[in-house]
Amino acid sequence: MAKFYPTIVHSFHGSEGERLVYEALSTLSNEYVIFHSYRWLGELNQRRSEGEADFVILHPKKGILSIEVKAGGISYRDGNWIQTNRNTKEEKIIDPLGQAAESQFRIQNYLRKHCKVQLPVIGRAAWFPSVAIHDKIRLPLEANQDVILDVECLTNPVKSLDRAFTYWKDNLGYRYGELSNHEFQQVVNTLMPTFDIVESVASTALVTTRNYIQMTKQQASILEFLREQPTAVIHGPAGTGKTMLAIEKAKMLAAEGKSVLYLCFNEFLLAYVKEYYATEHITFHNIRSLAEELMPESNYDISEIIPRFREYFQQDYDDTAWSYQHVVIDEGQDIPADILEHISILVDMLDGHYYVFYDKNQYIMMHQSTHWLDTYGDCRLVLYKNCRNTADIARTVGTTVDSIKKDVYINGLSGIKPVGSFYEDINELQSIVRNFVSRMMQDKLKYEDIVILTTTSVKNSMLHVDMNINSVPISIEPKKNHVLFTSVRKFKGLEAKAVLLIDVDVNKLDDELHKRLVYVGASRANTYLQLAFYDSVHDEAYSRVIQALTGENNPNSGKNELLEVFGLDPL
Repeated sequence: MAKFYPTIVHSFHGSEGERLVYEALSTLSNEYVIFHSYRWLGELNQRRSEGEADFVILHPKKGILSIEVKAGGISYRDGNWIQTNRNTKEEKIIDPLGQAAESQFRIQNYLRKHCKVQLPVIGRAAWFPSVAIHDKIRLPLEANQDVILDVECLTNPVKSLDRAFTYWKDNLGYRYGELSNHEFQQVVNTLMPTFDIVESVASTALVTTRNYIQMTKQQASILEFLREQPTAVIHGPAGTGKTMLAIEKAKMLAAEGKSVLYLCFNEFLLAYVKEYYATEHITFHNIRSLAEELMPESNYDISEIIPRFREYFQQDYDDTAWSYQHVVIDEGQDIPADILEHISILVDMLDGHYYVFYDKNQYIMMHQSTHWLDTYGDCRLVLYKNCRNTADIARTVGTTVDSIKKDVYINGLSGIKPVGSFYEDINELQSIVRNFVSRMMQDKLKYEDIVILTTTSVKNSMLHVDMNINSVPISIEPKKNHVLFTSVRKFKGLEAKAVLLIDVDVNKLDDELHKRLVYVGASRANTYLQLAFYDSVHDEAYSRVIQALTGENNPNSGKNELLEVFGLDPL
Protein backbone atom coordinates (compact mmCIF):
# COMPACT_ATOMS: atom_id res chain seq x y z
CA MET A 1 0.00 0.00 0.00
CA ALA A 2 1.15 3.53 -0.77
CA LYS A 3 2.56 5.67 2.06
CA PHE A 4 0.10 8.48 2.83
CA TYR A 5 0.73 11.81 4.56
CA PRO A 6 -1.00 12.60 6.81
CA THR A 7 -1.23 9.05 8.03
CA ILE A 8 -4.70 9.67 9.46
CA VAL A 9 -7.34 11.38 7.33
CA HIS A 10 -9.89 13.26 9.40
CA SER A 11 -12.10 14.41 6.54
CA PHE A 12 -12.37 14.78 2.78
CA HIS A 13 -13.84 18.29 3.07
CA GLY A 14 -17.25 16.86 2.30
CA SER A 15 -16.07 15.74 -1.12
CA GLU A 16 -17.18 12.29 -2.20
CA GLY A 17 -14.85 12.62 -5.17
CA GLU A 18 -11.78 13.05 -2.93
CA ARG A 19 -12.80 9.99 -0.96
CA LEU A 20 -13.10 7.90 -4.14
CA VAL A 21 -9.69 9.04 -5.41
CA TYR A 22 -8.14 8.37 -1.98
CA GLU A 23 -9.47 4.82 -1.99
CA ALA A 24 -8.18 4.26 -5.54
CA LEU A 25 -4.71 5.56 -4.65
CA SER A 26 -4.68 3.30 -1.59
CA THR A 27 -4.33 0.35 -3.95
CA LEU A 28 -0.96 1.56 -5.23
CA SER A 29 2.25 -0.19 -4.21
CA ASN A 30 4.48 0.97 -1.37
CA GLU A 31 6.82 2.63 -3.87
CA TYR A 32 4.38 5.54 -3.99
CA VAL A 33 4.28 8.38 -1.47
CA ILE A 34 1.09 10.45 -1.49
CA PHE A 35 0.37 13.79 0.18
CA HIS A 36 -3.32 14.40 0.71
CA SER A 37 -4.66 17.95 1.07
CA TYR A 38 -1.16 19.40 0.73
CA ARG A 39 -1.21 23.07 1.77
CA TRP A 40 1.41 25.67 0.87
CA LEU A 41 2.15 29.37 1.11
CA GLY A 42 3.02 31.16 -2.10
CA GLU A 43 6.08 33.15 -3.12
CA LEU A 44 6.17 36.82 -4.04
CA ASN A 45 6.01 36.16 -7.78
CA GLN A 46 3.20 33.63 -7.48
CA ARG A 47 -0.38 34.44 -8.42
CA ARG A 48 -1.83 33.15 -5.17
CA SER A 49 -0.48 33.78 -1.69
CA GLU A 50 -1.52 30.32 -0.56
CA GLY A 51 -3.02 27.17 -1.99
CA GLU A 52 -3.68 23.47 -1.62
CA ALA A 53 -3.18 20.41 -3.77
CA ASP A 54 -5.80 17.71 -3.29
CA PHE A 55 -3.13 15.07 -3.91
CA VAL A 56 0.60 15.14 -4.59
CA ILE A 57 1.86 11.78 -5.88
CA LEU A 58 5.57 10.95 -5.68
CA HIS A 59 7.41 7.98 -7.18
CA PRO A 60 11.22 7.51 -7.32
CA LYS A 61 11.22 6.30 -10.92
CA LYS A 62 8.28 8.25 -12.36
CA GLY A 63 8.32 11.70 -10.78
CA ILE A 64 5.81 13.98 -9.04
CA LEU A 65 2.22 14.81 -9.97
CA SER A 66 0.03 17.57 -8.52
CA ILE A 67 -3.60 16.50 -8.85
CA GLU A 68 -6.76 18.57 -8.43
CA VAL A 69 -9.99 16.59 -7.87
CA LYS A 70 -13.39 17.92 -8.96
CA ALA A 71 -16.48 15.75 -8.47
CA GLY A 72 -19.95 16.24 -9.95
CA GLY A 73 -20.84 17.16 -13.52
CA ILE A 74 -18.07 18.79 -15.57
CA SER A 75 -18.57 21.15 -18.52
CA TYR A 76 -16.43 23.56 -20.53
CA ARG A 77 -18.21 26.68 -21.90
CA ASP A 78 -17.02 30.09 -23.03
CA GLY A 79 -13.47 29.36 -21.92
CA ASN A 80 -14.47 28.24 -18.43
CA TRP A 81 -14.56 24.91 -16.68
CA ILE A 82 -17.95 24.45 -14.99
CA GLN A 83 -18.68 22.12 -12.08
CA THR A 84 -22.32 21.09 -11.46
CA ASN A 85 -23.38 19.95 -7.99
CA ARG A 86 -25.11 16.58 -8.35
CA ASN A 87 -27.60 17.38 -5.59
CA THR A 88 -28.46 21.06 -6.00
CA LYS A 89 -27.59 21.31 -9.74
CA GLU A 90 -25.81 24.54 -8.88
CA GLU A 91 -23.05 25.51 -11.33
CA LYS A 92 -19.68 26.94 -10.31
CA ILE A 93 -16.73 28.13 -12.38
CA ILE A 94 -13.61 26.16 -11.53
CA ASP A 95 -9.97 26.13 -12.62
CA PRO A 96 -8.74 22.58 -11.91
CA LEU A 97 -5.62 22.61 -14.08
CA GLY A 98 -4.73 26.14 -13.00
CA GLN A 99 -4.95 25.12 -9.34
CA ALA A 100 -2.88 22.01 -10.04
CA ALA A 101 -0.32 24.16 -11.88
CA GLU A 102 0.02 26.54 -8.92
CA SER A 103 0.89 23.61 -6.66
CA GLN A 104 3.14 22.08 -9.34
CA PHE A 105 5.26 25.22 -9.69
CA ARG A 106 5.34 25.93 -5.94
CA ILE A 107 6.68 22.42 -5.29
CA GLN A 108 9.14 22.70 -8.18
CA ASN A 109 10.56 26.06 -7.03
CA TYR A 110 10.79 24.93 -3.43
CA LEU A 111 12.70 21.77 -4.32
CA ARG A 112 15.09 23.73 -6.52
CA LYS A 113 15.97 25.97 -3.56
CA HIS A 114 16.04 23.44 -0.74
CA CYS A 115 16.76 19.97 -2.10
CA LYS A 116 20.28 19.15 -3.29
CA VAL A 117 19.38 16.35 -5.70
CA GLN A 118 18.60 16.22 -9.39
CA LEU A 119 14.88 17.03 -9.56
CA PRO A 120 12.46 14.45 -10.96
CA VAL A 121 9.86 15.37 -13.54
CA ILE A 122 7.08 17.42 -11.92
CA GLY A 123 3.69 17.62 -13.66
CA ARG A 124 -0.01 18.16 -13.02
CA ALA A 125 -3.34 16.54 -13.72
CA ALA A 126 -7.06 16.99 -13.07
CA TRP A 127 -9.19 14.10 -11.85
CA PHE A 128 -12.96 14.10 -12.48
CA PRO A 129 -14.10 10.95 -10.63
CA SER A 130 -17.83 11.45 -11.34
CA VAL A 131 -17.70 11.56 -15.16
CA ALA A 132 -16.30 9.64 -18.12
CA ILE A 133 -14.14 11.62 -20.54
CA HIS A 134 -14.53 10.04 -23.99
CA ASP A 135 -11.77 10.14 -26.57
CA LYS A 136 -14.01 12.09 -28.96
CA ILE A 137 -14.35 15.06 -26.60
CA ARG A 138 -12.26 17.99 -27.79
CA LEU A 139 -10.38 19.42 -24.84
CA PRO A 140 -9.11 23.02 -24.62
CA LEU A 141 -5.43 23.66 -25.35
CA GLU A 142 -4.59 23.83 -21.64
CA ALA A 143 -5.63 20.17 -21.32
CA ASN A 144 -4.59 16.88 -22.79
CA GLN A 145 -6.31 13.52 -22.62
CA ASP A 146 -3.29 12.09 -20.80
CA VAL A 147 -3.54 14.53 -17.88
CA ILE A 148 -7.32 14.36 -17.49
CA LEU A 149 -8.39 11.42 -15.30
CA ASP A 150 -12.00 10.28 -14.96
CA VAL A 151 -14.19 7.65 -13.30
CA GLU A 152 -12.62 4.78 -15.24
CA CYS A 153 -9.19 5.66 -13.81
CA LEU A 154 -10.44 4.76 -10.34
CA THR A 155 -10.29 1.07 -11.24
CA ASN A 156 -6.77 1.17 -12.68
CA PRO A 157 -4.93 4.19 -11.24
CA VAL A 158 -1.44 2.87 -12.10
CA LYS A 159 -2.12 2.89 -15.84
CA SER A 160 -3.68 6.36 -15.73
CA LEU A 161 -0.93 7.86 -13.61
CA ASP A 162 1.74 6.34 -15.84
CA ARG A 163 0.09 8.01 -18.82
CA ALA A 164 0.27 11.39 -17.06
CA PHE A 165 3.89 10.88 -15.96
CA THR A 166 4.90 9.91 -19.49
CA TYR A 167 3.13 12.94 -20.98
CA TRP A 168 5.12 15.33 -18.80
CA LYS A 169 8.42 13.57 -19.43
CA ASP A 170 7.85 13.86 -23.18
CA ASN A 171 6.33 17.34 -23.01
CA LEU A 172 9.17 18.74 -20.91
CA GLY A 173 11.87 16.83 -22.77
CA TYR A 174 12.91 15.24 -19.50
CA ARG A 175 16.25 13.41 -19.86
CA TYR A 176 17.23 12.59 -16.29
CA GLY A 177 17.18 9.13 -14.76
CA GLU A 178 15.55 7.69 -11.71
CA LEU A 179 16.10 8.83 -8.13
CA SER A 180 17.94 6.56 -5.74
CA ASN A 181 16.18 5.59 -2.54
CA HIS A 182 18.31 8.13 -0.64
CA GLU A 183 17.57 10.92 -3.13
CA PHE A 184 13.87 10.11 -3.15
CA GLN A 185 13.78 10.23 0.65
CA GLN A 186 15.47 13.63 0.53
CA VAL A 187 12.71 14.90 -1.75
CA VAL A 188 10.00 13.50 0.53
CA ASN A 189 11.64 14.92 3.65
CA THR A 190 12.03 18.33 2.03
CA LEU A 191 8.35 18.54 1.16
CA MET A 192 7.12 16.80 4.32
CA PRO A 193 9.69 17.49 7.08
CA THR A 194 9.60 15.75 10.44
CA PHE A 195 10.52 17.55 13.63
CA ASP A 196 9.81 17.57 17.34
CA ILE A 197 9.69 20.91 19.13
CA VAL A 198 9.87 20.56 22.88
CA GLU A 199 8.81 23.35 25.18
CA SER A 200 11.36 26.14 25.06
CA VAL A 201 13.20 27.25 28.14
CA ALA A 202 11.67 30.72 27.75
CA SER A 203 8.07 29.44 27.70
CA THR A 204 8.75 27.00 30.54
CA ALA A 205 10.22 29.85 32.56
CA LEU A 206 7.06 31.93 32.12
CA VAL A 207 4.90 29.12 33.46
CA THR A 208 7.18 28.16 36.31
CA THR A 209 7.72 31.77 37.41
CA ARG A 210 4.00 32.13 38.11
CA ASN A 211 4.07 28.96 40.17
CA TYR A 212 7.19 30.05 42.04
CA ILE A 213 5.48 33.32 42.96
CA GLN A 214 2.48 31.40 44.27
CA MET A 215 4.67 29.04 46.31
CA THR A 216 6.66 31.97 47.71
CA LYS A 217 3.41 33.59 48.81
CA GLN A 218 2.54 30.39 50.65
CA GLN A 219 5.96 30.45 52.30
CA ALA A 220 5.34 34.08 53.22
CA SER A 221 2.79 33.00 55.81
CA ILE A 222 5.84 32.62 58.03
CA LEU A 223 6.19 36.40 57.98
CA GLU A 224 2.88 36.79 59.76
CA PHE A 225 4.10 34.41 62.43
CA LEU A 226 7.27 36.47 62.82
CA ARG A 227 5.24 39.56 63.77
CA GLU A 228 5.06 38.13 67.27
CA GLN A 229 8.70 37.05 67.32
CA PRO A 230 11.25 39.89 67.79
CA THR A 231 14.17 37.53 67.08
CA ALA A 232 14.29 34.43 64.93
CA VAL A 233 16.69 32.24 63.00
CA ILE A 234 15.24 30.77 59.79
CA HIS A 235 17.01 27.89 58.09
CA GLY A 236 16.16 26.56 54.66
CA PRO A 237 17.85 24.68 51.81
CA ALA A 238 18.63 26.43 48.54
CA GLY A 239 15.57 27.58 46.65
CA THR A 240 13.17 27.81 49.60
CA GLY A 241 12.72 31.56 49.20
CA LYS A 242 14.96 32.85 51.97
CA THR A 243 16.09 35.99 50.14
CA MET A 244 12.56 36.92 49.11
CA LEU A 245 11.30 36.39 52.65
CA ALA A 246 14.19 38.42 54.04
CA ILE A 247 13.40 41.29 51.67
CA GLU A 248 9.69 41.18 52.48
CA LYS A 249 10.36 41.13 56.22
CA ALA A 250 12.69 44.14 55.88
CA LYS A 251 9.97 46.00 53.95
CA MET A 252 7.38 45.18 56.62
CA LEU A 253 9.64 46.59 59.32
CA ALA A 254 10.49 49.66 57.23
CA ALA A 255 6.79 50.39 56.77
CA GLU A 256 6.71 51.20 60.50
CA GLY A 257 9.08 54.11 59.84
CA LYS A 258 12.05 52.63 61.69
CA SER A 259 15.56 52.21 60.31
CA VAL A 260 16.22 48.72 58.93
CA LEU A 261 19.50 47.12 57.93
CA TYR A 262 19.40 44.38 55.31
CA LEU A 263 22.75 42.61 55.52
CA CYS A 264 24.13 39.94 53.18
CA PHE A 265 27.58 38.71 52.13
CA ASN A 266 27.61 38.44 48.35
CA GLU A 267 28.61 41.48 46.24
CA PHE A 268 26.39 40.49 43.30
CA LEU A 269 23.43 39.90 45.60
CA LEU A 270 23.95 43.29 47.23
CA ALA A 271 23.96 45.02 43.85
CA TYR A 272 20.82 43.12 42.83
CA VAL A 273 18.72 43.96 45.92
CA LYS A 274 19.83 47.59 45.88
CA GLU A 275 18.73 47.92 42.25
CA TYR A 276 15.39 46.14 42.49
CA TYR A 277 14.26 46.57 46.11
CA ALA A 278 15.33 50.07 47.12
CA THR A 279 12.86 51.14 49.83
CA GLU A 280 12.66 54.09 52.19
CA HIS A 281 14.11 53.35 55.64
CA ILE A 282 16.01 50.24 54.39
CA THR A 283 19.80 50.39 54.09
CA PHE A 284 21.31 47.56 52.05
CA HIS A 285 24.78 46.37 52.99
CA ASN A 286 27.07 43.43 52.79
CA ILE A 287 29.91 42.93 55.26
CA ARG A 288 32.34 44.87 53.09
CA SER A 289 30.11 47.95 52.68
CA LEU A 290 29.00 47.84 56.32
CA ALA A 291 32.66 47.87 57.35
CA GLU A 292 33.25 50.88 55.09
CA GLU A 293 30.36 52.70 56.79
CA LEU A 294 31.31 51.91 60.39
CA MET A 295 35.12 51.97 60.36
CA PRO A 296 36.90 55.33 60.57
CA GLU A 297 39.54 54.01 58.19
CA SER A 298 38.33 51.59 55.53
CA ASN A 299 40.77 52.06 52.68
CA TYR A 300 41.83 48.42 52.72
CA ASP A 301 42.19 45.77 50.08
CA ILE A 302 39.10 43.55 49.73
CA SER A 303 41.00 40.62 51.24
CA GLU A 304 41.89 42.66 54.36
CA ILE A 305 38.79 44.63 55.15
CA ILE A 306 36.67 41.86 56.69
CA PRO A 307 39.36 40.58 59.11
CA ARG A 308 40.12 44.18 60.15
CA PHE A 309 36.42 44.92 60.55
CA ARG A 310 35.95 41.88 62.81
CA GLU A 311 38.74 43.09 65.06
CA TYR A 312 37.47 46.68 65.07
CA PHE A 313 33.82 45.71 65.63
CA GLN A 314 34.70 43.60 68.65
CA GLN A 315 37.25 45.87 70.30
CA ASP A 316 36.93 49.51 69.23
CA TYR A 317 33.43 50.15 67.88
CA ASP A 318 31.24 52.51 69.93
CA ASP A 319 28.03 50.53 70.41
CA THR A 320 26.06 53.70 71.14
CA ALA A 321 26.67 54.78 67.53
CA TRP A 322 24.61 51.90 66.17
CA SER A 323 21.56 53.34 64.38
CA TYR A 324 19.71 50.34 62.97
CA GLN A 325 16.82 49.31 65.20
CA HIS A 326 15.86 46.35 63.03
CA VAL A 327 18.24 44.00 61.22
CA VAL A 328 17.45 41.31 58.65
CA ILE A 329 20.39 39.13 57.65
CA ASP A 330 20.51 36.99 54.53
CA GLU A 331 23.28 34.45 53.82
CA GLY A 332 23.84 34.20 57.57
CA GLN A 333 26.03 31.12 57.16
CA ASP A 334 28.73 33.25 55.48
CA ILE A 335 28.88 35.97 58.12
CA PRO A 336 31.29 35.37 61.04
CA ALA A 337 29.57 34.26 64.24
CA ASP A 338 31.13 37.06 66.31
CA ILE A 339 29.60 39.68 64.02
CA LEU A 340 26.19 37.97 64.13
CA GLU A 341 26.28 37.83 67.91
CA HIS A 342 27.44 41.43 68.31
CA ILE A 343 24.69 42.75 66.02
CA SER A 344 22.09 40.79 67.99
CA ILE A 345 23.22 42.55 71.17
CA LEU A 346 23.05 45.98 69.50
CA VAL A 347 19.53 45.31 68.19
CA ASP A 348 18.43 44.11 71.62
CA MET A 349 19.71 47.37 73.15
CA LEU A 350 17.37 49.29 70.82
CA ASP A 351 14.45 46.91 71.51
CA GLY A 352 14.41 45.99 67.81
CA HIS A 353 13.80 42.95 65.66
CA TYR A 354 16.54 40.61 64.49
CA TYR A 355 16.09 37.91 61.87
CA VAL A 356 18.76 35.71 60.31
CA PHE A 357 18.11 33.57 57.23
CA TYR A 358 20.70 30.91 56.42
CA ASP A 359 21.46 27.54 54.86
CA LYS A 360 24.01 25.47 56.72
CA ASN A 361 24.79 23.57 53.51
CA GLN A 362 25.94 26.77 51.77
CA TYR A 363 28.85 27.81 53.96
CA ILE A 364 31.31 27.79 51.09
CA MET A 365 32.83 31.25 51.68
CA MET A 366 34.50 30.60 55.03
CA HIS A 367 35.68 27.38 56.57
CA GLN A 368 33.66 27.61 59.76
CA SER A 369 30.67 25.82 61.18
CA THR A 370 27.18 27.27 61.68
CA HIS A 371 27.02 26.19 65.31
CA TRP A 372 26.06 29.63 66.58
CA LEU A 373 23.18 29.88 64.07
CA ASP A 374 22.07 26.31 64.72
CA THR A 375 21.75 26.98 68.46
CA TYR A 376 20.84 30.70 68.61
CA GLY A 377 17.49 32.36 69.04
CA ASP A 378 14.33 32.14 71.04
CA CYS A 379 12.57 31.11 67.85
CA ARG A 380 14.01 28.78 65.24
CA LEU A 381 12.11 28.05 62.05
CA VAL A 382 12.84 25.77 59.11
CA LEU A 383 11.74 26.22 55.49
CA TYR A 384 11.33 23.02 53.51
CA LYS A 385 9.47 23.61 50.24
CA ASN A 386 11.57 24.53 47.21
CA CYS A 387 10.03 27.50 45.39
CA ARG A 388 12.83 28.37 42.97
CA ASN A 389 13.63 25.18 41.07
CA THR A 390 11.40 22.84 39.12
CA ALA A 391 10.95 19.38 40.62
CA ASP A 392 13.44 18.00 38.09
CA ILE A 393 16.15 20.47 39.07
CA ALA A 394 15.34 20.11 42.78
CA ARG A 395 15.96 16.35 42.54
CA THR A 396 19.43 17.04 41.16
CA VAL A 397 20.09 19.63 43.87
CA GLY A 398 18.88 17.21 46.53
CA THR A 399 21.35 14.51 45.51
CA THR A 400 24.30 16.64 46.63
CA VAL A 401 23.18 17.14 50.25
CA ASP A 402 22.13 14.30 52.50
CA SER A 403 20.30 16.48 55.04
CA ILE A 404 17.61 17.70 52.62
CA LYS A 405 14.21 16.12 53.25
CA LYS A 406 13.48 15.36 49.62
CA ASP A 407 9.86 14.34 50.18
CA VAL A 408 8.93 17.88 51.25
CA TYR A 409 11.73 19.82 49.51
CA ILE A 410 10.82 18.80 45.95
CA ASN A 411 7.76 20.65 44.68
CA GLY A 412 5.23 19.28 42.20
CA LEU A 413 6.24 21.60 39.37
CA SER A 414 7.44 19.56 36.40
CA GLY A 415 9.85 21.09 33.91
CA ILE A 416 12.86 20.30 31.73
CA LYS A 417 15.02 17.48 33.05
CA PRO A 418 18.60 18.61 33.75
CA VAL A 419 21.32 17.28 31.46
CA GLY A 420 24.97 16.40 31.90
CA SER A 421 28.05 16.00 29.74
CA PHE A 422 31.77 15.32 30.15
CA TYR A 423 34.92 16.98 28.88
CA GLU A 424 38.63 16.25 29.10
CA ASP A 425 40.21 19.42 27.70
CA ILE A 426 39.57 23.06 26.90
CA ASN A 427 38.39 22.35 23.34
CA GLU A 428 35.66 20.00 24.54
CA LEU A 429 34.61 22.47 27.23
CA GLN A 430 34.42 25.30 24.73
CA SER A 431 32.22 23.16 22.51
CA ILE A 432 29.90 22.44 25.45
CA VAL A 433 29.67 26.14 26.27
CA ARG A 434 29.00 27.18 22.67
CA ASN A 435 26.28 24.57 22.22
CA PHE A 436 24.67 25.55 25.54
CA VAL A 437 24.53 29.23 24.66
CA SER A 438 23.28 28.47 21.13
CA ARG A 439 20.45 26.29 22.45
CA MET A 440 19.39 28.92 24.96
CA MET A 441 19.38 31.63 22.29
CA GLN A 442 17.33 29.39 20.00
CA ASP A 443 14.93 28.96 22.91
CA LYS A 444 14.42 32.75 22.95
CA LEU A 445 16.15 33.50 26.24
CA LYS A 446 17.72 36.89 26.77
CA TYR A 447 21.48 37.09 27.26
CA GLU A 448 21.07 38.08 30.90
CA ASP A 449 18.87 35.01 31.55
CA ILE A 450 21.87 32.77 30.81
CA VAL A 451 24.64 32.16 33.35
CA ILE A 452 27.79 30.06 33.23
CA LEU A 453 29.05 29.17 36.71
CA THR A 454 32.35 27.63 37.71
CA THR A 455 32.93 25.68 40.92
CA THR A 456 36.37 27.29 41.07
CA SER A 457 37.21 30.94 40.35
CA VAL A 458 36.97 32.64 36.98
CA LYS A 459 40.75 33.02 37.04
CA ASN A 460 41.36 29.32 37.69
CA SER A 461 38.62 27.94 35.46
CA MET A 462 39.53 26.00 32.35
CA LEU A 463 37.17 28.32 30.46
CA HIS A 464 38.81 31.54 29.28
CA VAL A 465 37.04 34.82 29.91
CA ASP A 466 37.89 36.18 26.46
CA MET A 467 36.55 33.12 24.66
CA ASN A 468 34.36 33.89 21.63
CA ILE A 469 31.03 32.09 22.07
CA ASN A 470 29.36 32.43 18.68
CA SER A 471 29.73 36.23 18.87
CA VAL A 472 27.70 36.32 22.09
CA PRO A 473 29.08 38.94 24.54
CA ILE A 474 30.41 37.48 27.81
CA SER A 475 30.94 39.41 31.04
CA ILE A 476 32.37 38.48 34.44
CA GLU A 477 30.07 41.07 36.05
CA PRO A 478 26.26 41.19 35.74
CA LYS A 479 25.68 43.31 32.65
CA LYS A 480 22.67 43.92 30.41
CA ASN A 481 22.79 42.12 27.05
CA HIS A 482 25.67 39.92 28.21
CA VAL A 483 25.96 36.31 29.30
CA LEU A 484 27.42 36.22 32.80
CA PHE A 485 30.39 33.98 33.51
CA THR A 486 31.26 33.91 37.19
CA SER A 487 31.95 31.65 40.15
CA VAL A 488 29.42 29.82 42.26
CA ARG A 489 30.65 31.77 45.28
CA LYS A 490 29.98 35.15 43.67
CA PHE A 491 26.57 34.14 42.31
CA LYS A 492 25.33 32.66 45.58
CA GLY A 493 21.97 34.15 46.58
CA LEU A 494 20.97 34.87 42.97
CA GLU A 495 19.25 32.81 40.29
CA ALA A 496 18.94 32.54 36.52
CA LYS A 497 16.56 30.91 34.08
CA ALA A 498 19.36 28.79 32.55
CA VAL A 499 22.59 27.72 34.25
CA LEU A 500 25.57 25.82 32.92
CA LEU A 501 27.70 24.61 35.83
CA ILE A 502 31.25 23.81 34.71
CA ASP A 503 34.42 22.55 36.40
CA VAL A 504 32.45 19.87 38.24
CA ASP A 505 35.51 17.77 38.97
CA VAL A 506 34.65 14.06 39.06
CA ASN A 507 37.72 13.37 41.23
CA LYS A 508 36.47 15.82 43.88
CA LEU A 509 32.87 14.69 44.15
CA ASP A 510 33.63 12.89 47.40
CA ASP A 511 34.93 16.17 48.90
CA GLU A 512 32.33 17.94 51.06
CA LEU A 513 33.25 21.46 49.97
CA HIS A 514 33.15 20.56 46.28
CA LYS A 515 29.77 18.89 46.78
CA ARG A 516 28.45 22.05 48.46
CA LEU A 517 29.69 24.12 45.53
CA VAL A 518 27.80 21.83 43.13
CA TYR A 519 24.75 22.11 45.43
CA VAL A 520 24.85 25.90 45.44
CA GLY A 521 25.61 26.21 41.74
CA ALA A 522 22.92 23.78 40.61
CA SER A 523 20.31 25.41 42.82
CA ARG A 524 20.78 28.75 41.02
CA ALA A 525 18.84 27.44 37.97
CA ASN A 526 15.10 27.90 38.09
CA THR A 527 14.21 26.47 34.65
CA TYR A 528 17.15 24.83 32.85
CA LEU A 529 20.25 23.20 34.34
CA GLN A 530 23.26 21.60 32.67
CA LEU A 531 26.27 20.15 34.48
CA ALA A 532 29.62 19.81 32.70
CA PHE A 533 31.81 17.23 34.45
CA TYR A 534 35.58 17.46 34.16
CA ASP A 535 36.54 13.86 33.39
CA SER A 536 39.64 13.87 35.57
CA VAL A 537 39.71 10.16 36.48
CA HIS A 538 40.18 6.83 34.72
CA ASP A 539 37.05 4.91 33.87
CA GLU A 540 37.58 2.39 36.65
CA ALA A 541 37.59 5.20 39.26
CA TYR A 542 33.92 6.02 38.66
CA SER A 543 32.81 3.14 40.86
CA ARG A 544 34.77 4.69 43.76
CA VAL A 545 33.20 8.12 43.20
CA ILE A 546 29.69 6.71 42.93
CA GLN A 547 30.17 4.60 46.02
CA ALA A 548 31.23 7.73 47.93
CA LEU A 549 28.06 9.49 46.75
CA THR A 550 25.56 6.66 47.21
CA GLY A 551 27.17 4.06 49.44
CA GLU A 552 26.58 1.45 46.75
CA ASN A 553 29.47 -0.60 45.41
CA ASN A 554 29.18 -1.42 41.73
CA PRO A 555 32.54 -2.11 40.05
CA ASN A 556 30.99 -1.62 36.60
CA SER A 557 29.83 1.93 37.28
CA GLY A 558 30.72 4.55 34.71
CA LYS A 559 29.71 7.93 33.35
CA ASN A 560 26.10 7.00 32.68
CA GLU A 561 25.70 5.76 36.25
CA LEU A 562 27.13 9.04 37.56
CA LEU A 563 24.57 10.98 35.51
CA GLU A 564 21.83 8.81 36.98
CA VAL A 565 23.03 9.58 40.51
CA PHE A 566 22.58 13.29 39.80
CA GLY A 567 19.26 12.79 38.02
CA LEU A 568 20.65 13.96 34.67
CA ASP A 569 19.94 12.94 31.12
CA PRO A 570 23.04 12.52 28.91
CA LEU A 571 23.46 15.34 26.42
